[in-house]
Amino acid sequence: MRIWLINIGEEIPSDPGTPRLLRTGILAGLLAQRGNEVVWWNATFNHQRKEQRATVSEFRDTPEGYRLALLAGRAYGRNISLTRVLSQIENAREFKRLAPGLPRPDAIVCGYPTIELAEAAVGYANARGVPIAVDFRDLWPDVIAEQIPGPLRLAAQPMLAHWRRTLARIVRGATGVIGVTDGFVDWALAAGRRARGPRDRAFHLAINPELPSPAAIREAEVYWDALGIGTDPAVTVACFIGTLSRRLDIGTLLAGALRLSPDEKRRFKLVICGKGDLDHELRAAASGEPSVVFPGWRNAAEIHALLRRCDVGTLPYQSTLDFVRHYPNKVGEYLGAGLPIMTPLKGQVRTLIDGRGVGYLYDERDPESAAACLRRVIAGAADRAQMRARALTAHSELFDSARIYREFGDYVEALAAGGCTSRTAHEAEA
Repeated sequence: MRIWLINIGEEIPSDPGTPRLLRTGILAGLLAQRGNEVVWWNATFNHQRKEQRATVSEFRDTPEGYRLALLAGRAYGRNISLTRVLSQIENAREFKRLAPGLPRPDAIVCGYPTIELAEAAVGYANARGVPIAVDFRDLWPDVIAEQIPGPLRLAAQPMLAHWRRTLARIVRGATGVIGVTDGFVDWALAAGRRARGPRDRAFHLAINPELPSPAAIREAEVYWDALGIGTDPAVTVACFIGTLSRRLDIGTLLAGALRLSPDEKRRFKLVICGKGDLDHELRAAASGEPSVVFPGWRNAAEIHALLRRCDVGTLPYQSTLDFVRHYPNKVGEYLGAGLPIMTPLKGQVRTLIDGRGVGYLYDERDPESAAACLRRVIAGAADRAQMRARALTAHSELFDSARIYREFGDYVEALAAGGCTSRTAHEAEA
C-alpha cells in the first residue's frame, strides 16, 4: 500500500550523529518493513538543530526503505516567532506544489501542528478521496493564546480566530482524529464539533523500540565516563533531556539544585541535555557550579547510556493547557529506563505518579519546593529502588513501544485498505 506520513518537526536518519527517531520516524520504518511504499514529508530545516538540510525542496530515497520529501522553508532561531510561522507557511506551499505530481496515496497520516501543513494535507486528501488521519501532538492555537502577554492578546485575536476556524475545518475534514492521549483526541473533536467515532483514538508517545548499536553504546559510555556522570554510586544523578524552551519551568529546577548545601551538591549531579532559547540563560545561572552539567544536544546512543546511569528523570514543565492533558515523550522514556519521575506537572502525569507511586512532586515556580524535593531524591535510595520496579511495570502496561507502534501500524494499514474510508462532504459539514 502507498502511505504518506507528514511531520516536519522530527529528525531523520541521515541527520548528523546518531539522531533520535521519534513518532513519525519509527512509524515510517515499521510501515516500510511491512512492505508498504512510504513517503515521509519533512522539512529542509532541522527544527532540533536549527540547521538546513537542503536549500530547496528535494526527494531522497533512504536505506530504511522509505522516501523522504523535504519541503523548503526558511531558517528560524526561536521556536515561537513570526519567522517560524513563515517557514511553516512555506512548507505548506511546497507541499501543495509537489504533492499532485506524486502517485496518489492510499492513506495519509498528518501530524498537527503545523496547522498550515495539516490544512494543506486535508485539502489534498478530501479533493481526491484519500483517507487521512490527523495526529494531534499539540493544542495549537490554544497553547499560543496562553503565552501571549496581556497587552498583545487583543491584537492577536484575529489571528487566533483564523487559526481556530482552520482547526475546525481540519478536524471536520479528517477521516480519523488520533492523538498522543485521549485528552488530545477529545480536545480536537470538541474544536471540530464532532462526535467520537471508531476511527478516533490515542496512541501514546513511545521511544524507539530499536536499541542503538553496541558500538555506538560503547562510545557513549566512554563519553559519560569522561564527564564523570554515573561513575560514583554515592552520587545521585538527575537528568533532563529535551529542547530548552521557554515553555519549561526548568529555571525553578535549576534554582532548587543551586540551593542545595555544599555537602548535598557533592552527592548530586543534574545533567541538562539539549539546546534552545534558554540555553545561555541557564548556563550563566549555573556558571562555576560543578554539580550541574550541560552536555548540549546528545545523540540516541548517548541518551540511552545516560538514562541507565541516572537515578531520576525530571519533567520541569509548566502546567499549561496541553501539558496537563499530555504524557510527554520523556514519561515513557524515563519509565522504560526504570527511572522515577520528578515534576511539578499537574494533570495526567501527576495522576500517573500518584496512582503508580513512580515519582516525586514539587510546586511549580517554587525553588525551595524543588530543593526540598531534590533532598528527598538524594536521601531516598531505598525509595528509588522500589520506584524503579514500579516504573518498569508502568512502562510495560502503558508505554510499551513495540505494542504501541504495532497497533499504530495496524491502524494506518486498515485506513489504507479501506477499513476506514474518507469522510463524505455531508459528514464533514455535519
